[in-house]
Amino acid sequence: MIIEKLFWNKPTSIHAVIPSEFFTKYDSYDYVWSGNCFEWYYAIAKTIKPKTFMEIGVRFGFSFLSTMLGNTKMKYALGWDLETYGNNNIETTNHIQKYYNGRAKWEIKRVDSQNETELPHFFDLISIDGCHDYDCKVHDLKLCINKCNYVILDDYDYHSDVRHSTDFFLKEYREHIEWSKYIPTFRGSQLIKFKNDNN
Repeated sequence: MIIEKLFWNKPTSIHAVIPSEFFTKYDSYDYVWSGNCFEWYYAIAKTIKPKTFMEIGVRFGFSFLSTMLGNTKMKYALGWDLETYGNNNIETTNHIQKYYNGRAKWEIKRVDSQNETELPHFFDLISIDGCHDYDCKVHDLKLCINKCNYVILDDYDYHSDVRHSTDFFLKEYREHIEWSKYIPTFRGSQLIKFKNDNN
């Protein structure tokens, strides 16, 4: 049922929601124009209506902004990023600020998730798109147990480590998981619904 709702809420192009220049200032690869990438983040937010959102691995903020704009009632969004692609923290923050006109409080912090043992708050939705190594992904997914309702994880079809670590997590920690759904995004994604007392 949720997949049908996601398809219903998915815009044909994220460029109809966010001006193309937001993306093309930094990137113009196929996924930006595919109609099958950041559109899903917008659709997920529109469907599950998260009031709190976190992203591990923000980079230029493409999925971060798409998710924030998907729910007009979002109250708080937090990004963790290592500035792997250069000192982009301030630039990314300023860039998002230019295009975000919602009411949510949001911030991007320079944090290495691999050095963290616990997330700072409970979140309705978490996007994991940071380190793509096997152990990194398992670590980030474990951080989410009892700390969120939903996780969206990208690059499931694109990186073998992401696929294998996600499959391991879904099996090894299945007692914490209500369900998981494959989403046919540009590089393949998994949407995971956790069991917890905050549902």
